[in-house]
Amino acid sequence: MENKDPYAASFDQAKEMVNQAQSTQGRYGVAATAEIEQLRREYIERAQRRIDLYRENEQEHLETVIREMDEQRADKLRRIKFAYDNNSMAWVDEIFKNIITPD
Repeated sequence: MENKDPYAASFDQAKEMVNQAQSTQGRYGVAATAEIEQLRREYIERAQRRIDLYRENEQEHLETVIREMDEQRADKLRRIKFAYDNNSMAWVDEIFKNIITPD
């Protein structure tokens, strides 16, 4: 089963409904036109609400992901600073030793 974007699925459903409405209009004539238009408008409104909800949920998800990434970055920076504060002199000594010691 193909995993479709909800927006694309809603758009496909709206297209299908319009096609059905046009088909019905041809069968039932002008009298059904207003009814078909009303159905089409209602369906498009429902589809738009679904799309808006999808976008809102996607935005919330992205905000959560970004917040988690920021927290991870801050934690890594804290650990680097802690390591530097505790080991900076040993690192300087090691680097100096590697520079002056011949291979």
